[in-house]
Amino acid sequence: MKIAIVGAGEVGLTYARPWAAAGHDIILCDLKHSATAQAFAAERGLDIATSVGAIAADCDVVVSCVFGTVSLVVAEQALAHMRKGALYIDMTTADPAQIRIAAEQAAQSGIVYVDVAILGAIALTHEKTNLLGAGPGIEPAQRLYAAIGAPLKAVEGGAAGDAAALKILRSVFTKGLEALTIECFMAAEKQGVTDKLHDALSDIDQASLRDFLGALIRTHVLHAPRRLKEVEEAERQLRAADMPVAVLPGVKDLFQRTAEQISANPLQTPAPTLEQAFEWLFKANGVSRS
Repeated sequence: MKIAIVGAGEVGLTYARPWAAAGHDIILCDLKHSATAQAFAAERGLDIATSVGAIAADCDVVVSCVFGTVSLVVAEQALAHMRKGALYIDMTTADPAQIRIAAEQAAQSGIVYVDVAILGAIALTHEKTNLLGAGPGIEPAQRLYAAIGAPLKAVEGGAAGDAAALKILRSVFTKGLEALTIECFMAAEKQGVTDKLHDALSDIDQASLRDFLGALIRTHVLHAPRRLKEVEEAERQLRAADMPVAVLPGVKDLFQRTAEQISANPLQTPAPTLEQAFEWLFKANGVSRS
């Protein structure tokens, strides 16, 4: 199978290596290729193309690993030359709306499109990094990745763009948690209670993540005013200990906003369901849910 990889950076080369080892004919395309890409190309006796259009017509698969900001441009260049039935894999971090535009253009040209999102640290786990995919090309893409031991999970009932959207939302959660962890555990380490903090947090392991997060949402719309006081005290103590404080002010702002909304329009139920909590949150913040 002839596979063109557009964007011969870390992501592109991560998958180029095992696909090449599996016997696929690899074509690299990159305007400003790195020394690592040059070394890989030299090892395999490959040239590095600089025009997507010049190589796309001959390929069974085109894999886009470029920056999200140029994802749609690259897709349009490739789709204009690819043959019907060929597979286009978008592994960029593009805006989901742009991925959906490209997927529609692919459908009109009879090209099979799939949106593949990277869910982990590819520098650490390489081709074993978890992937999430959506779109008409999910099944052939899964076969292609499975052959090199790359785990590609399908978004159930998902359309192209859904994997990218889920990746962005996952990043909101994980990067926010990472920032809060740094702020919290630096303070714990300074006070010599890091191990004890792990013990104090151990009850969270007793529930499923879904149940734990659901409980946070359902109780936030009731107890934000009281919890605001805890956040304010936590910030005061960190500042008193001369610790850097970046995350808690944002946390405090959110709790402050919810507390004011509760004061103006409290829920009329003492134990809201998740659906009721979401309904109240969207209404209180003046945001459409759809």
